[in-house]
Amino acid sequence: MAAFGAHLIKDAQHVPVGEVYTLGKQLGAGSFSKVYHGVHNISGDEVAVKIIDKDAVGEKTHMLLTEVEIMQSIDHPNVITLLEIFETPSQLVLVMELVSGGELFERIVQKGNLSEAEAAGIVRQILQALKYLHSRNVVHRDLKPENLLFAKPGAGGVVKIADFGLSTVCDDGSWLQTACGTPGYVAPEILKSSGYSTPVDLWSVGVILYILLCGFPPFYDENLSVLFDQIMSGQFDYPSPYWDHVSDEAKDLIEALLTVNPKTRLTAAEALDHEWLAVDAPHTTSTGSQEAIIRYKQEFKKAILARLAVHKFASSLALLAQEAP
Repeated sequence: MAAFGAHLIKDAQHVPVGEVYTLGKQLGAGSFSKVYHGVHNISGDEVAVKIIDKDAVGEKTHMLLTEVEIMQSIDHPNVITLLEIFETPSQLVLVMELVSGGELFERIVQKGNLSEAEAAGIVRQILQALKYLHSRNVVHRDLKPENLLFAKPGAGGVVKIADFGLSTVCDDGSWLQTACGTPGYVAPEILKSSGYSTPVDLWSVGVILYILLCGFPPFYDENLSVLFDQIMSGQFDYPSPYWDHVSDEAKDLIEALLTVNPKTRLTAAEALDHEWLAVDAPHTTSTGSQEAIIRYKQEFKKAILARLAVHKFASSLALLAQEAP
């Protein structure tokens, strides 16, 4: 593998980012990167600036390069936009559009569960983005509420898919083998090591939709082996009273997405044509009790603390699987 200190990114500007943008407060941090608020020195445009320590990337260089190449090649209103790239011998800097509405994860924790109309508006946008990505053979592989961002604060609004760190390109007719993703959202074909493609993202959408409507996941167990057995069997239910007032049409879409056989699972285009999304969904929310909402928030607070463990888990899975050519 070529030394990552070399200039490897197409169209990168080989000057310090500070010559073009003034950096402000830190917005977030990862294992080898930090994200800052930035302002363009001439236009005053606000952006998010992700600064990556090239020396710290190590063996994940190929994943980072794939992420950048994918982001350079895509342009959709429901996907975070990569605006420009800076590269020096020690740093790779990604300048992206700034979104201020927070994660879908945070909104679920605040509200407990959403109305069918709210959920439909969100899922419709996710599916529109996936229809576009899949038409370009891009598989996200890590869709979850933490990776779905709102462009602006407040109810409704534009939803954008973010974090393409596990994304890859899967050519027509080929299958991926690398095991990766987040346990509660991972598709059964990934766990079975039977090869997979774009349908894995639709399974994740099914999990997300289920959570949006009731406030807890369809598959859950602290024991990963039990959790994976649940996922591979595809067995879940709609416990009362949390699902009593959710429409049959919403449940039908969930079941069409949480179909174990990827060949019969809905595609993004097919899901967009589903009757639940084709008409105005009801504005009522699930009748989940306050106790359920509190329990849900507690579980998601646990999930926040478990994020590092999840990433470690995904890395362990990757070591057990063979990378597809």
